[in-house]
Amino acid sequence: MNDSPVLAGRSAVAVLFAAAACALGVATTATASALSQPEPERCCAAVPTATRVSAAPRTPSTRPAGPPLCLIGSWRAVDETFMIKFYTDRPAIRFTSKGREFQFRPDGTMLETQDNVVMTAPYGDVELRVVGNGTSEFRWTATGDAITYLARTKVAHSWSYYDHRGLLGKHDAYLEPNLNEVDDYVCSGDTMLETNPDGFRSSWVRTDAYGVYR
Repeated sequence: MNDSPVLAGRSAVAVLFAAAACALGVATTATASALSQPEPERCCAAVPTATRVSAAPRTPSTRPAGPPLCLIGSWRAVDETFMIKFYTDRPAIRFTSKGREFQFRPDGTMLETQDNVVMTAPYGDVELRVVGNGTSEFRWTATGDAITYLARTKVAHSWSYYDHRGLLGKHDAYLEPNLNEVDDYVCSGDTMLETNPDGFRSSWVRTDAYGVYR
């Protein structure tokens, strides 16, 4: 039986060699592991650039044109001529007058006021008279040289007829939803002239009773 002891020097070398080999194996394994891992993502990816948004095209305006500004405001008639059917069995007679008042509003409405407005006409040896009192409201529209009275929408207005015998009768105004009277006009600053082919002629001056547009 061989019971001889192991040499101490040889055992230490073997241990050191084994340790070195183990360390080398660990390093090799670590290197291989590192090489086998995917490359880490690079830091700070570029921020996307904002895309410029084009402005939406504007929709063309479809609002209707407003009324002529010269007409808007308040007026008083200073010289008027009317052809009035005074007698039912006689032709129309030419009357003259002054004093009617008007308010033309930008919303397309108009107020006419008569406060004891007297229209007169000579007839033979006598004077005929028509006296107007009250108010009427109209809807209107206009171009640069013509006014259209579309409708009489409200009425609290009457005319009284007189000749040499005194009061002959009274006539109340009435609603006219389809009036559509068209008159020519010339408006300039503080004066206006309105006419039509039926013999009507009316000169107005501007007043300060309602908003003034020039």
